[in-house]
Amino acid sequence: MLGAAILCSLLTACGQPVASEKKTLNQQQADQRAEEHIQRAVAAVFTPPPRLERQLFLTFQCKDPSDLGSEERIQVTRRYWLRDLPKERNREYFDKIHEYWTHNGYHVLEDDRADPNNPALFVEHNDDGFRMSLQANFQGDLTIGATSPCIWPNGEPT
Repeated sequence: MLGAAILCSLLTACGQPVASEKKTLNQQQADQRAEEHIQRAVAAVFTPPPRLERQLFLTFQCKDPSDLGSEERIQVTRRYWLRDLPKERNREYFDKIHEYWTHNGYHVLEDDRADPNNPALFVEHNDDGFRMSLQANFQGDLTIGATSPCIWPNGEPT
């Protein structure tokens, strides 16, 4: 009996749906939210604004073992090259976006701004779980991206 009670609480909170069974944004809403995160960060940090060149728009299967969730869920990612920016100002851009993100509801997941070869900054939004990144490659080209948390393609469990 005790074993059944423990199993019940671990899997379903005794009748309550686990996090992975709750309603989420749908794919279109997640794409839009990712775009909003990117556009707000770019507008707040880069003057004059860079030209955004689409690098990667991807939808992939979500595998988050921490929530015992269904693999029928997906995540969406949007990433852009930030073009027409002077590369000698990259450190300044990283510091400004760090300040913007940490003062606007994001917490830092990984901070590699000081890496001379591949500086990068990864954050997660405290309210909606979207993850953001600013990264530079060996040539100093910057990318900005956003990835959704695990969502149901139609917003509800199938």
